[in-house]
Amino acid sequence: MKSYTNYNSRVWDAWSEEQNTWTIPLTPEQFQQAKKGPIEFVLTPTKNVPLSWFEGVGKDVLGLASGGGQQGPVMAAHGYRVTILDNSMRQLQADWMVSQRENYPILITQADMTQTFPFKGESFDIIVHPVSNCYIEDLQPTWNECYRVLRHGGVMMAGWTNPIVYMFDDDALENPDAPLIIRNKLPYNGRLEVEQGAELSLDTGYQFSHTLEAQIGGQLKAGFMLKDFYEDTYPEMRLAQYTSVFAATLAVKP
Repeated sequence: MKSYTNYNSRVWDAWSEEQNTWTIPLTPEQFQQAKKGPIEFVLTPTKNVPLSWFEGVGKDVLGLASGGGQQGPVMAAHGYRVTILDNSMRQLQADWMVSQRENYPILITQADMTQTFPFKGESFDIIVHPVSNCYIEDLQPTWNECYRVLRHGGVMMAGWTNPIVYMFDDDALENPDAPLIIRNKLPYNGRLEVEQGAELSLDTGYQFSHTLEAQIGGQLKAGFMLKDFYEDTYPEMRLAQYTSVFAATLAVKP
């Protein structure tokens, strides 16, 4: 495991312990509600994944960096066979807890998504990949692995961060009294920043912005065809007053 991804695993363990928004698993009431209604979950902060994205694909799902007991239980509630790969054991434990409480099967795997996935080729029909690739430095190996483990006709639903977010310091994005001043050149590389003396904290971990060429072009380079796309906002982030700050793509393995 690379050192920076090992540290980011600790970051998500800490966030899970603190009950960060993206680490709180479905309650029993929410799980029962999920069984009654249409599939509803987010890859980005506010917009639900379109129902059309689930049409015409099979039932074997890989939740990639999708621990926390949020997307996985919703899929399981609709009869999907769920596997969760995550680098944070606490996030995986949340999915395991919900599966045991609600009595559905699940496979959980702790692994680094920058490395070869521990699955055979063509094992899944769907990959659900909520915003998380801002914690890895090089996207192409991950896109390549997603392509490998998907069956032909399978889909990858991936959420990601608009790189413009990383032009500004966290304080400027969160503090209404701080000026919105561009501080960083893109693409932002948290590992190099730390090597050059920047402070490293469990509050943020190592983060990376990625060009649109790496996000979209990287999926195409892996062999995917892009079928759909949407943008999303995040009201808690000041920059959202001016532009969309997240996006999601639907990619198909031909």
